[in-house]
Amino acid sequence: MEKWEPQNMALRSAVISKVLRLEQTSSSALRAVWRIFKPNSKTLGNTSSALPFKAKIDILYDLEELDSTNYNHLIKLMEIRNQFAHNPNANSFSSFEEINKDIFKYLLKHRPQELEKEEIEKQLEGSFNELFKITAGNLLVIEIEYGNGLSKQLRQHANDAVVENLDQIWAQALEKTKSQQMPIYRFLNTTTDEEQLDSFYNYFRIAMLEFRSAELGKVDVAKGEVFKTKESIRDHIAWLKKDGKIANEEADTKLEG
Repeated sequence: MEKWEPQNMALRSAVISKVLRLEQTSSSALRAVWRIFKPNSKTLGNTSSALPFKAKIDILYDLEELDSTNYNHLIKLMEIRNQFAHNPNANSFSSFEEINKDIFKYLLKHRPQELEKEEIEKQLEGSFNELFKITAGNLLVIEIEYGNGLSKQLRQHANDAVVENLDQIWAQALEKTKSQQMPIYRFLNTTTDEEQLDSFYNYFRIAMLEFRSAELGKVDVAKGEVFKTKESIRDHIAWLKKDGKIANEEADTKLEG
């Protein structure tokens, strides 16, 4: 009967926990790239139908969000996780010298320079932690950059809506200017043209900001109503109709077809 060796559960737990965090962050990065924000995602959730960690990393690599160096780091971290999770003989980083030479050499190659004079276990553990920090940081950068991109498109959408509806905003500002309550000291015709212009300008800015805010309020990110490079045929024909590029009868025929 094979003798049971100490399992070093503290180390196993620490390694598995860190790589699990990497998988969680890879899901968040893909959510940002694909703009999937619903909590019950089948591919990026926590159910049996979700993509495995390796598939997520492969996709990020194919999308060129991960370079080959970070991709290889992540693959090796997954292999280390699997060893600690399934191999009873993997009870230290040093044990890889016998049970998996490739992992041992990889960790040794990427150990921090300041640890080169330390004992081998500390060197290898330091290498693992360094690879974790590097890959976690890169995955977080992907998520942040795509989040910033979404914010930029939201702002652009609101600005475009303002430009497209400038006549409406102008009319609203003009109406507010006409209906404003004049201060007591501005009686008869003592208000100058410059003051009237300033007043209208302020009302125009207010009307523009109100319209912009209302447009942003129409976008429900939680429901996945975010900007994607896709426009339905019905929406495109409706836009052509509104813009006068096709006649109403032609548009109705296309919609029915």
